[in-house]
Amino acid sequence: MLDIDTSRPAIRPTKLVSYSIPQLRALKKALGFNEDTYLNFTELTDKYGYPTETHTVTTEDGYILKIFRILPKCSGTVKPYPVLLMHGFIDAADLWIAAGTRIGLGYVLASNCFDVWAVNGRGNDYSRKHVSLDPDKDPEFWNFTFDEHGYFDLPASIDYILRSTGKSKLFFVGHSQGSTLYFVMCSLKPEYNDKVRLAVQLGPVAWMKNLNHPLVLIAKQYVAIKAFLDGAGIREIFAGDRLIHFVLEFMCRYSPEFCEFGLSFATGYMPRTISIETVPVALSHVVRGSSVKNLAHFAQLIITGRFQRYDEGTEMNIERYGTRKPPEYNVSLVTSPVVLISAQSDSLSTVKDVDILAARLPNLVENFVVPKPYWSHHNHVWGITAPDLVHPKILDYFNKYV
Repeated sequence: MLDIDTSRPAIRPTKLVSYSIPQLRALKKALGFNEDTYLNFTELTDKYGYPTETHTVTTEDGYILKIFRILPKCSGTVKPYPVLLMHGFIDAADLWIAAGTRIGLGYVLASNCFDVWAVNGRGNDYSRKHVSLDPDKDPEFWNFTFDEHGYFDLPASIDYILRSTGKSKLFFVGHSQGSTLYFVMCSLKPEYNDKVRLAVQLGPVAWMKNLNHPLVLIAKQYVAIKAFLDGAGIREIFAGDRLIHFVLEFMCRYSPEFCEFGLSFATGYMPRTISIETVPVALSHVVRGSSVKNLAHFAQLIITGRFQRYDEGTEMNIERYGTRKPPEYNVSLVTSPVVLISAQSDSLSTVKDVDILAARLPNLVENFVVPKPYWSHHNHVWGITAPDLVHPKILDYFNKYV
């Protein structure tokens, strides 16, 4: 745990708006929900016989993160490097196990003798704590984007894992925003390149200039949207245990096709490429919360076509960065070995944008596009054929780099 100055009193505004509702497990059971939709990370791993530990790490700026460790479950020798798994936007560590023991990468790695550490970034349901700020009362708690995730959360998690295991390096797997954090970290704190043996990025997100998605229209209105939400006292978005979350779970329970449509709209997903049984379970474990400011940061990337730090406005940019405009992340400083894995039908991580990233990475091992036209953003982690198309590549590279 890192020591920080907590002497400054917390900011207490009039109120923040929350739409939290209790976790109604009894009702979900009565409605016939698959219990995997409401079991948490450790309940799921316990159910399927994977020994798991829960760890906490406090970042330099006071956020308290929860990390789940799936111990190796294999008959062979434990691999020499632990694996850090980093989820994406409004997601949680559950991403890596929600698809079950055959498809969930957390289970697959543990079954192949890897020591697996699944991190939860600040602001999601598992990491909704701070040493002095109250997420329900203090707007300052939500004053973060993926910039802080990459500058504070990921380095603190890496240091904790290496201290806990006594290892000098680890493997990294990021999905979507999880990859963004890695590029932020290695750009702003390049010394962390030496702590990563190999990084595998699934559906990587850095440049977003080639998106052909309705989100582009929404992004163009982000200033007005953010101002409205701030004025309404809404700083947290898409959190779990909210009314919308329960409604989504209910709709997925009775109409998986509804959830498939939503996933198709959001990511370019093609129906039936993820098991119809997996879809409601997996989607019940996403929408776990983040900040409005984080969403605004992604909107800025879409509008500018640049992979840059958060634009605070001219005056604040000069104060924070020393420049009128926010600087770009210098990914030429990402010197650790990197494997990029992208998809032809991914509307959030387009092949063209991944190619821009690939051209600027100095130690790119492979820029792999899954050779299936139906493959999309979440097929990497939940797809029926992920054990054939993605997992072997990850395992082969990890075994090569041990």
